[in-house]
Amino acid sequence: MDVTFEASGFESAYQDALDCTRPGGRLVLVGMPPRKVAFDIVAAQAKELTVETIFRYAHVYDRAIALIASGSIDLNPLISASFPFRDSIMAFERAAEGRPEDVKLQITL
Repeated sequence: MDVTFEASGFESAYQDALDCTRPGGRLVLVGMPPRKVAFDIVAAQAKELTVETIFRYAHVYDRAIALIASGSIDLNPLISASFPFRDSIMAFERAAEGRPEDVKLQITL
């Protein structure tokens, strides 16, 4: 990938993000892990990656909502499945499975 965003903060995701970023690409670190994580600096240097960090939520909420409301950004591709409220337990059980194809599971009211 030309640009890879790591937004989960999950420890093993940092290596995955590093692996899938093409040489000369950009790795953007958005996720905030709960503790320090190992990061292979030599692999990043060998690929000549540009690594950027972002403090998520800093002064972007209103802008993000406006972009979504205007239709400029389509979030539907991120929703892996929707569950009616009555099936909330099933939605949480599926989330706990950690299926690799799931991005976001949505509970509708």
